[in-house]
Amino acid sequence: MNNFGSTLKKMRSDKGFSQEAFAKEIDVHVTNLSKYERNISIPSLEVAKRIALTLETSLDTLVFGDKTIEDDINDNELATLFKKAQLLSGKQKDTVKDFLSAFVLKADLTQKLTK
Repeated sequence: MNNFGSTLKKMRSDKGFSQEAFAKEIDVHVTNLSKYERNISIPSLEVAKRIALTLETSLDTLVFGDKTIEDDINDNELATLFKKAQLLSGKQKDTVKDFLSAFVLKADLTQKLTK
């Protein structure tokens, strides 16, 4: 949640809320809101939910920002395959997940045994 505070501050400002008005809207003390925005403190799940609802966004966006899968996966071919896999049926997705889990486990074990 390293970016939570800066994301919260930006989204609050973009919506035109002052800290005082926003704190009142989400029913927290302005000091607590300030701590959230400076990453000194983390809100409870209930407060985070009120923040997300007031900002008309998701908790994922608050926590992770606007990251996409492409931000985390440097291999374009792999990212494309993951996108295509999302279009498969539920059972097919489960098969892909099982295969990937087994393959990654084998690779991890192989790496540990060769050390």
